[in-house]
Order: sequence, then structure tokens, then C-alpha cells
Amino acid sequence: MMHLSKILSFTILFFGFFIACSKSEPVVKTNNDLELISSEKINVSEASGLTINALGSSLYTVSDNTGNIYELSTDGTVIKEYAYNGNDVEGISMVSNNKVLLVEERTKEIVEYDLSSKTYNKHKVIYSNNDSNSGLEGIAINLNDNTIFILNEKNPGLLMRLRSDFSIIESYDLDFASDYSGIFHDKDLNILWILSDESKTINKCSLKGALIKSYATNVIKGEGIVVTNNIIYIVSDSNSTLYKFNKPTE
Repeated sequence: MMHLSKILSFTILFFGFFIACSKSEPVVKTNNDLELISSEKINVSEASGLTINALGSSLYTVSDNTGNIYELSTDGTVIKEYAYNGNDVEGISMVSNNKVLLVEERTKEIVEYDLSSKTYNKHKVIYSNNDSNSGLEGIAINLNDNTIFILNEKNPGLLMRLRSDFSIIESYDLDFASDYSGIFHDKDLNILWILSDESKTINKCSLKGALIKSYATNVIKGEGIVVTNNIIYIVSDSNSTLYKFNKPTE
């Protein structure tokens, strides 16, 4: 009887351990392929950053080559070019019909650019990073509360949340990808979509940069992202291409 009792005790402990381990398995599943709708060449050299107007009718990107801003149709056709001549422009976000925010990587500046007058103001962001060539890389405005999110590409990977006066509210370390190259705030879901050039992934995240789910894109040098109700747009720097994917339902 003692022998049978020991076997039963061991069996109970084993299944208890199995159940406990099963409960601790990670919720996030990575490398889920997205369904590609189309890919269109765009007449913008080294496109870096992407945003969309309130109507969803025009996209805007910046060129790391010319330093200028480009308005695109949703099929990638260039509608208009805005002169800026930035030094190392790496991100863009739409504030209103006439105003966008840009980020300059090396100088660590946010640029308020008026599309009507083609004038701008620059604001320095005070923070530490270890490599000037791995500095500010993406920007997104949260239109729900008018706070601003910016990314430091790597060394360290960093998400920063700013007030409307461009002072930092809080910073969050990022560790789910090799680098961080683009960001978009999803107003309806109130989450962030963070793009990684080196990992070739789109990452659904909380407002504090916690990873919810990761999706493989296989896009080379993805540098800008926009997410609508049913479509994800990505621009590639090296390929000068606009990619459209179906937005995942989960």
C-alpha cells in the first residue's frame, strides 16, 4: 500500500508541475506572417517615416536623401513635394491638415513644419544615447491626449513619451527587436505599432512599449509605418517601395 501511495503522490506532483508550466508559457506568438496586398515603387529616394492625413486619402513621407517632405497617394504616387532640406530626417507624424512633426536623428531635434507656409521651428530633445547615427528614428502623435511618442533606434532601444512642449514625461527601454525604425499610434485601439528594420517585424505594443504581438514582414529596410482600420502601410528606405498589408484581426 505504501508503494501505491508513493506512485499516486508522484503522479499528482507531476501533473501539478505540468499545469503550472503550461500556465507560465508566453502569450506572445512572434513571426506571424502578414498578408501582402501590394507593393508599389515610389519616386522618393531613401523614404524614411510615414504618416497619413485625417481623411485617409494622402500619405506623407520624408527623404533621408533630399531632406524634403513628400505627399503620396495611397498607391504611392507623388502628389506634392515640400522643401525642408533636413540633415538626417528619419520620421514624420501628422498633427493637423497643415502641420507635421519631423525628427532629426543626429541633432536629436523635433521639427514642427507648417505645410501651408513651408516654415518650421526646431525643438531639442534632451536625453542620452551612445551613437549619434542610432538616434531619433520615429515619431507618432497621440491625438487622444496630444502627447508625442519618439523612438531611439538602438544603443539603447528607447521609447519616449513627451508633452506637447516636447519635454519628456517618461522613457521605456525596448528589448523585443534588434532596432526600432518607425512608430504609429493607433487612435482607435490606443496602442502603438513599432516597426523594426533589422528584425523585419511589426510589433503591436502598449503605450509603455510592452510587446503584445509581433508580425514578420520580410520588408528590407522598413523605415515608416501607418496603420488604418484594415490596412498597414510600410515604406522601404533602400527599395523606395510602398508596401500594403492586410491588418491582422488579432
